[in-house]
Amino acid sequence: MSRIPFALIYVLFIGLLSCKNERKLEDATINIRLKKDPERINPLLFPNPTAREVYQYLHLPLADFDPTTLELSPILIKSIPKPIAIDTGMYKGGLSFNIEILNGAKWDNGSPITAEDYVFTIKAINLPLTNAAKYRDWTQNITDIAIDQSNPKKFTVIFAKDYMLALETAVNIEIYPKYYYDPNNALDTYKVTDFVEDNKPKLEADSTLSKFAAAFNGNDFSRDKLSGSGPYAIQSWVADQSVILVKKENYWAKDSNVPLLTQGPDKMIFHIIPDELSAITQLKAGTIDVINEISGENYQELSKDPSLIDKFSFYHPALMKHYLINMNNGNPKLSDKNVRKALSHLLEVDNVITNIEKGMAVRVVGPIHPVKKTHNKSLKPIAFDISAAEKLLTEAGWKDTNSNGTIDKKIDNKTTELELEILISGQELGKQLALILQQNAAKVGIKINITQKEFKQIRAENLKTRNYDLVPTVISQEVQAWDDLKNDWHSSNDTPDGSNYTSYRNTEVDALLDKILATKDNGERIKLYQDLQEKIYNDHPAIFLYAPEEKIVVSKKWNSSSTVKRPGYMANTFQLSKNTVSSQN
Repeated sequence: MSRIPFALIYVLFIGLLSCKNERKLEDATINIRLKKDPERINPLLFPNPTAREVYQYLHLPLADFDPTTLELSPILIKSIPKPIAIDTGMYKGGLSFNIEILNGAKWDNGSPITAEDYVFTIKAINLPLTNAAKYRDWTQNITDIAIDQSNPKKFTVIFAKDYMLALETAVNIEIYPKYYYDPNNALDTYKVTDFVEDNKPKLEADSTLSKFAAAFNGNDFSRDKLSGSGPYAIQSWVADQSVILVKKENYWAKDSNVPLLTQGPDKMIFHIIPDELSAITQLKAGTIDVINEISGENYQELSKDPSLIDKFSFYHPALMKHYLINMNNGNPKLSDKNVRKALSHLLEVDNVITNIEKGMAVRVVGPIHPVKKTHNKSLKPIAFDISAAEKLLTEAGWKDTNSNGTIDKKIDNKTTELELEILISGQELGKQLALILQQNAAKVGIKINITQKEFKQIRAENLKTRNYDLVPTVISQEVQAWDDLKNDWHSSNDTPDGSNYTSYRNTEVDALLDKILATKDNGERIKLYQDLQEKIYNDHPAIFLYAPEEKIVVSKKWNSSSTVKRPGYMANTFQLSKNTVSSQN
C-alpha cells in the first residue's frame, strides 16, 4: 500500500482549511447596491441620503431612534437625560441636560470617548467657517457645555432658552473624535460661548481657525481620513465603483444588543450601480444581496415571481421622505404663486403613484410627512387639471401675444416668454416627471426644456446659487414628532450656505417657524404646524408630490428586517441564516 508523505498531507490540510476560511469570509460579506457615489462621508457637512447608507455604520450620535420602537434610545451614553429647568442665574428660564458617556466607549485608537469630544464637535459645527450650516441651525441653540471636573465622561448641556428640539439637539448629533479631526487643538483657545453669530468677524479673522476649517471641510476628512465610534471602518473607496467597510477588530461594543452598535457581516461592499436593471440582474445572479430604491414596477415583478419567493425577502416600509419639485421663487417667471400653482395642476401625480410606484405611496401637500401627527389633513392635494392651470395663467397675465405657441408677458417692460428649464439627475422618476410636465405644459403654452446633469453639479451650480427654474428633489425627515423646518423654509436661510433652495420668502411663515421652536404646549405647537402648512400650501413655493414607501429586496442568505428609519434597513444587524451557515459545513 502506497503512503502519502506527511508533508503532503499537511499541505493538503492547510489548503482545505484555507479554502474553507476563504469561503467563510466570502459568505460573511454582504454586497449592497448603491444608486450613486456617496460623494462625501461626513454627516456634519453632508447629511445626504445616499451617504447616510454608509456613514450610519461609521459615525454615531450619543442617542438615536430605535429602528423598531422609534423611541429615542441611548447609544454612547448611559441613559436618555431628563430636562432640568434653570430657575436661577444667568440662564434662568432655560433648561439643561446632564449626560454621561458609557465607561467602555472608545475611539479607534483605544482612547475613551469623553465630554471633550462632544465639546469639540459642537464647536466644529458652530464655527461659521465650516460647511455645517444645516446642523448649525440646531446646535446654535446650545448656549454652553459644562464638563464635570471629577469625571471627564460627564457633562451638562445648557440651553439659555427653552427649545422644542433641545433633547434631540443635545444627544442626536454624530460625535467626532477630537484627537483625529483637530490634532493641533485649534479650537481649544475658544469657549463654546465664543462660537456665536456676534463673534463671526473675529472668528473668520483667525488664521488658525481658517486653517482648521479648510482641513475639516476638505476631501481628506470626508473621503480619505474617516474615524468614528461605529462598529465598522472604511477599508477602501473607489469613486463611482465601490465603498468597502470592514468590521472593527476588538470593537468596544462587540457584544452589545443595541442595533447601531451591532456587528453582523464581517464586510460590507457597497457596489455603485446606477442602472437599476443591471443591479437586478446581479441580485438574481447572487452577486448582490441587498437592493433598495427600486421602481414599483420592478419590485412588483420580483415579489410576484414564484422562482424568487424562496430566495429573497421583500420589504416596503414607509419612509420619512417625500418628493417635490423645487421652483425658484426668486425667478421673475415663477414669482407669481398662480404660475407655480398652475404648474402643479399639470402633473398627473395620482397616475404616477399608480403606474410608477404601483400604489406604494401617498400624496403630500407640504413639507410635513403625512404619517406625522403635525400633518394638516384638511389640505387637499392639487388635482391634475389643465383647464385650471390655463385659467390661473391667464389671471397672472400670461397670453400668447405673437401666436408662436408659447405664452408671454411683459416683465420689466420686456416681453418674456414662459420658457422654463427643468434640471434632472438621470434618475428614472425625475425623467418621467420631467416628460409628463413637458408634455402637459405645452398644452397651455409653457415651453419646458429638460437638461440632465449630475446632481452634485445641480446642487453646487444651480441650487446653491439659485440659478435654476425647476429641480426635482427629495426631502428626508427624522422619525421624531417635531420637525425644525426653519432650514428649508425660513427666509434667513435663502443664502448660498442655507438650504432654502426655493428662495421662498414670507414674513408670516418666518414668524410661525420661530414661534414653533419656542412653544412648549404640544397642542398649541400642532396648531402652529398646521397654520404653517396652510400658508405654504397657499403660496405654493414648490410642487409637492408624494411620499413613497421604500422598496427593498434582500437575499435570504441573510436574516434581515426593515425599519421606518432611513434608509429602511440596517445591514449591520443582518446575520447569516442557518441554512447558509449549514451549507458551508
